[in-house]
Amino acid sequence: MRSQTIYFILIVSYFLSSCATQKVTVLTGVDYDESQNRTEYFVMPYGTVSIPGKWNKKHYNSVSRQQFFTNSDSVEIALAIGDNKYEFNPNGAVTGFEFVKAFYEWDANYFVESHGLNTSLIEEDSVNHYLIWRLFGDKKPGKFDTYFLIGEKKGTVSSFSITLTDKWSTPEKIKFLKELFLFRKQE
Repeated sequence: MRSQTIYFILIVSYFLSSCATQKVTVLTGVDYDESQNRTEYFVMPYGTVSIPGKWNKKHYNSVSRQQFFTNSDSVEIALAIGDNKYEFNPNGAVTGFEFVKAFYEWDANYFVESHGLNTSLIEEDSVNHYLIWRLFGDKKPGKFDTYFLIGEKKGTVSSFSITLTDKWSTPEKIKFLKELFLFRKQE
């Protein structure tokens, strides 16, 4: 017990000293709450996503900051939460819905130009600062069909996606993505 307390104090000290030197230390974790049947994915200091149901953590893509999860039906989702500093917005000056539109153009153009895929804008919400879009097409080794939600709240970006699946209808995918974003806890 004493060693756990010391370990916890060291982690907190490291986190606080990192913040004091303008570096941001990111801590992540996953917890399933059986009583509520929800999986909590937290990315400190950016926030927490509460995912309905039980989801298993899979691989992490450090380039896109995406943590992948699957459920018992083999539906795969990817979640990314972080700051709004990207190649097209290096100093984080673009925020809100303007950031969301710029991110969509940047991300969609990459996939269209480099992979020959197609995009479709599904929904825009300038009040809540998100948009939903679809990326699809045939790409070796097979079909590609992913629904994305990109959103921004107070400088924190949420990027959620559902990959190719016939387990959920299009309206179910859209509803799921919107609920993840609209009910995300901001730290």
